[in-house]
Amino acid sequence: MVYAYLSPSWFLGYDVVFEVAFAVISLVIAFFAFKIHKLSGQRQARLLGLSFFFISLSYFIQSIFNYFIILNSNQLLLSNQLFLLDFFGVYAHMIFMTAGLVTLVYMTFKIERTRLILFFSLTSLFAIFLSRTVLYSFYVMSTLYLAFIAWHFIKNYIDNKQTKTLLIAGAFILLFFGSAHFILAVDHQTFYVLGHFFELFAYLLILLNLYLVIKGDPKA
Repeated sequence: MVYAYLSPSWFLGYDVVFEVAFAVISLVIAFFAFKIHKLSGQRQARLLGLSFFFISLSYFIQSIFNYFIILNSNQLLLSNQLFLLDFFGVYAHMIFMTAGLVTLVYMTFKIERTRLILFFSLTSLFAIFLSRTVLYSFYVMSTLYLAFIAWHFIKNYIDNKQTKTLLIAGAFILLFFGSAHFILAVDHQTFYVLGHFFELFAYLLILLNLYLVIKGDPKA
């Protein structure tokens, strides 16, 4: 299993719990974003909901496949099945996560042509899947997307000095470092664990930001 190899033995299983938490939090974020869209009609809120719905799917799929792999990892007779579980789990996770990140970039830079989401998603996936090191390429691509998003929100905060903007900027900075840590996790298992904690704090910040928006003015 690709992800299990990155995980320290003491963290194996806990990473699945983190993945389920990411999936649930991302789904709640998507729900809040769609609710804001329904109240305000903001196109950006709808795109945010769509992006986090894809991200939630990626984590749900990853957690389910990883759970079954860990559960059956000691059964040698299931080695072929485990390989298939690993293959489908990893690739499904990368497909939906890439779609989510591309939609986030599309939303962040307020691009008008919807077909560009499909174009950038397919281009990114071809670049990842044709690489000799698929998982490493996936994290490099994810880190680049998150770097662009984080910089956008940092610039927004510098211009506006709003608490909500600071929260969202901090969240994407954490996601950026979390993704960058996963690149290092190919060789250092400790970074695998740190990446999970960075992601958890990031998604909680995004959830808090959307809660503040709904609690205040949904048109803000």
